Amino acid sequence: MVTKQDVAERAGVSTATVGRVLSGKGYVSSEARAKVEEAVKALNYRRNNLAANLRKRKSNVIAVLVEDLLNPYYMHLAEAMVERAKEKNCIVSLFAVKDRDVRQVLDDLLSNRVCGVVNLAMFTCDFSWYDIFLEEGIRLINCTSTGPKVVVDYTEGMEQALACLKRAGRTRPAFVAGIESWLAPGDLRVKYFFENAARFGLQCDPDLVLCGNYPIVKAPHVGYELCEKLIRSKKPFDSLLCMTDMMALGSLKALFDYGYKIPQDVSVIGCDDLDFTGFFQPALTTIAVDKKAEAYAYVDLILDDEVSDRDVVRVNTKLVERSSV
Repeated sequence: MVTKQDVAERAGVSTATVGRVLSGKGYVSSEARAKVEEAVKALNYRRNNLAANLRKRKSNVIAVLVEDLLNPYYMHLAEAMVERAKEKNCIVSLFAVKDRDVRQVLDDLLSNRVCGVVNLAMFTCDFSWYDIFLEEGIRLINCTSTGPKVVVDYTEGMEQALACLKRAGRTRPAFVAGIESWLAPGDLRVKYFFENAARFGLQCDPDLVLCGNYPIVKAPHVGYELCEKLIRSKKPFDSLLCMTDMMALGSLKALFDYGYKIPQDVSVIGCDDLDFTGFFQPALTTIAVDKKAEAYAYVDLILDDEVSDRDVVRVNTKLVERSSV
């Protein structure tokens, strides 16, 4: 294996100079830089990140906790996080978690000294060794009730969605929340719906907020099952707000199976603005999240030395109107 010492000897410089060139930190003359770069290329040198991480007692790995790897929303985020992390010489590693095994996953991440943990799951991780993570310099994003956070602000998107239903003459929306009933009141979309539906002339019937067991059951299946249950209940409704586009996909299938026409009989609005929702038939109206801004914020909060526990990055949303309303 070619070492940093080998590069230094070929270039005729010190190992410290080689280190400064490779890290991009510290002054190096243009002549010395050219010699080091030539030696690196000639010897096909590859930096030993593992050894460097062991010296620092921390890796360059950002761990991302995800409950539903089949939801394209999280893959959009992962792609943008990888892009941002690469700019900062870090890598992103995904970990599939459930509430019951998150402690074991976090214990493994602590043992491997990752540089940060991003929680994309719907539960917080109030684990007993929180202080140990902080002592090791491992930053936690959206992991606990305290610490730095990235918040998707659904205010504008939900405002526009309710206004869209009002313009369509809808008055009895159902909300396909999909998540467990104890989680629903804390979701910003559900909360906004309860607090503002009446302002738009929409009835807010708690019985029409439909909860399920996502992500244990995947989103399209939850959407289908809840919509089918609503139809069979014979409760009147003229529109659906869906927690995610994938739940909207399942809901649309149930509506079609039971003979409903979209949007003539029922208007449907999703959330996430996944790439393929414009190709639904009819094309899905959806609340768009700036996924790139969200993903970049996670990486920046982990790697920025100036971040404090009180820092909150808010990501805006907006409605994309298509033919399902």
